[in-house]
Amino acid sequence: MNTNPNEADDREADASADRLSSVLGVPGDSTMSAIFDAVRGADEKTAAALRELLSDPARVRAIEESGLLSGQPHPAVDDAISLTINALGVAYAALNVVTAEGQTNASIAWQSGKPGHKGTRPLLDSLCVYPVVSDAMLVIDDIADHPVLSEHSTARNGEVASYLGIPLHAGDGHVIGTFCVWDTEPHHWSSTDIALLTDLSVVVREAVFRD
Repeated sequence: MNTNPNEADDREADASADRLSSVLGVPGDSTMSAIFDAVRGADEKTAAALRELLSDPARVRAIEESGLLSGQPHPAVDDAISLTINALGVAYAALNVVTAEGQTNASIAWQSGKPGHKGTRPLLDSLCVYPVVSDAMLVIDDIADHPVLSEHSTARNGEVASYLGIPLHAGDGHVIGTFCVWDTEPHHWSSTDIALLTDLSVVVREAVFRD
């Protein structure tokens, strides 16, 4: 019996997506490794599965409906991000949207005297893609000691030493971005820090979907 090559390719792509989804369902370093390899394109099929997950039409629609990439001002969101800087005493805070094309700052704030700018970056240079795809908080006290992300570009160039990111869910449940804080120096994120950022993430989410 002959097998249609296209059907075989489709089955392989589906299997790859299933494998990635399965791996991403397991918390811990295996999840980070899977995403790290997918973002870098180390495995072509897994990279394709990652793009498929990020390009899901319902997810894309949720991003569009959020209005975060519309170019319109969102003062309530900006206020919530600025509040985070003061409340946690962190150097940087942002709400980042992650698409298959890359990461975009929907809102960002930084301490006075710190260098910063609003912009976009490819997925290869994004840390936020990890909590977005895994749908789990990412806590990094010192990225130089991280078993996977110590080789990330933001670690190698000194841009990020510590990071704390919480997935941002749209009303339909899709994770469209990350509410995160970070610093250029190592920082131990205490249980109080994590609880406070979790509470603030509710404020940020309400600002997004009620702005």
